Amino acid sequence: MRTLIVSPCIMSLSLAGALLTACGGSSVPMAGTGNATTGAASKGEKTFHYTGKEQMFTVPAGVTRLTVVAHGGEGAGNVYYGSSDDPGLPGRVFAIINVQPKDKLYVFVGGSGAHGGFNGGGAGGSEEKYKGNGGGGASDVRIGGDALTDRVVVAAGGGGAGDAIDDYGSAYGGNGGGLSGKSGGGGGQELNGQGGGGGTQSSGGMGGAGGISSSSQRAEPGGNGALGAGGNGGAASYKFAGSGGGGGGGYYGGGGGGGAAFLYNSTYETDQGGGGGGGSSYVEPSAIKSRTWTGWKAKGDGLVVFSWK
Repeated sequence: MRTLIVSPCIMSLSLAGALLTACGGSSVPMAGTGNATTGAASKGEKTFHYTGKEQMFTVPAGVTRLTVVAHGGEGAGNVYYGSSDDPGLPGRVFAIINVQPKDKLYVFVGGSGAHGGFNGGGAGGSEEKYKGNGGGGASDVRIGGDALTDRVVVAAGGGGAGDAIDDYGSAYGGNGGGLSGKSGGGGGQELNGQGGGGGTQSSGGMGGAGGISSSSQRAEPGGNGALGAGGNGGAASYKFAGSGGGGGGGYYGGGGGGGAAFLYNSTYETDQGGGGGGGSSYVEPSAIKSRTWTGWKAKGDGLVVFSWK
């Protein structure tokens, strides 16, 4: 994270329209005025797709402002017998940041939960048969180094859905993005695991509680989110119950969903694990302009696009 002096303003989205359509956004606080673009740099654009590893970009000569548009990875979800529990959608970020020619930027493009959630997506809880779904990883840009503390723009990942056996519709993954990610879904009855909380600007989301049966057998809770990482989903108490979804990656990651308990009776009550919470997005306070969106309608892996003129 860098400290620069800049001023608040409202921007019109230009590159944004070339990427996707929005689901509602929130502004990120900003301050001060940015440096004017100097030199004779030519207009350019660079797109970074998911690779599962760090990528690098060197700022061209004459460029002192860089526009960043990014979204994180989608969480993974379930589809059984025509029913489904939806994965969490990722966050999206637009920002104009100050840079210097020859600066080295480190780019991490988040993987979807289905691809392992590279860059902070939590793993789904694992039982013998019904595993929870993984959270999506965040997409971020780092300057001055490639550590988590060097991040200047972060687009959050969505939470993974909890695994559902007979009961669908409430174990959805929480959407990522904005100053705080959304919580994952949890079942209303005690057997179901509860959803993980969304990440914020200062802490990871809380893991969801595990379900409990009438015989007091409790499933595992989801793990708490942390700086840059979603919590893992909790395991179910038995192989015929669903496990929790992983939290989405982000500035702070979402909490993992709790696993479900199992109750054997004449109807085989086998319920669902909770969904993972979405991660939070972030833009450095010194950004010239910025905007964030929660629950961006993007499927699969994340994306990062740089442009300059």
